[in-house]
Amino acid sequence: MTGIQGTSRLAAARPGCVAAMTVAVLMLTGCAGSISAPPGGGSTATPTPSTTATARPSTTATATARPSTTATPAPAIAADPTVCGPGDLALSLQSRPQDSGMGQFFWNLSLTNTGGAACTVEGYPVTTLVGSASGEPVGSASGTEPGRWYPVTVVVLEPGTSAYSLLHLGQAGAYDCPLVPVGALDVTLPGWDAATRVPTPNPIEGCDDDSTVLVRTGPLAPAPVTF
Repeated sequence: MTGIQGTSRLAAARPGCVAAMTVAVLMLTGCAGSISAPPGGGSTATPTPSTTATARPSTTATATARPSTTATPAPAIAADPTVCGPGDLALSLQSRPQDSGMGQFFWNLSLTNTGGAACTVEGYPVTTLVGSASGEPVGSASGTEPGRWYPVTVVVLEPGTSAYSLLHLGQAGAYDCPLVPVGALDVTLPGWDAATRVPTPNPIEGCDDDSTVLVRTGPLAPAPVTF
């Protein structure tokens, strides 16, 4: 009887053991799926959230082309007129009887531009008397009368216009010299290498003497001299 009772007690106790074992297994299973706080009640460090660097938008430099400026060409400057040459001018002599007397007389030497372009004259013409018979220069070359009526200036001659020089002549008979009939003057302008022969407005006499100056010229001017 004692043996049967012991067996019955063991059998009666088994369900409780089974239940206890089941609880223990469940507890172990729950422990495997959880993280236990560290002992001592320390606080759990909260991980710092990672910072994602945001790329700044790239700036593209756009070159703005400036409007092109077209250079305006400078206006053409007209070239200065050239010096009149012998081929550009027609020369002539005109008497001035109203201004003559007392052993002296005056002529106008005129220079007219016969070319197609403007040219210039300046200064004092040089004249030499030409013998009527020989056709050769006689006597002395002319002198000058500086600044007596006009200052020396550049005279621009447009086509068809004229410049003038006042010639002051002495009567050859008033001098002690060999007399020679004269029918022309050789005229040379400043810058010329050759003379232009110009007939006299009336026959005169010259001195066949290089020491006697019978003609003096005034500076070229844009109009005849008036007394």
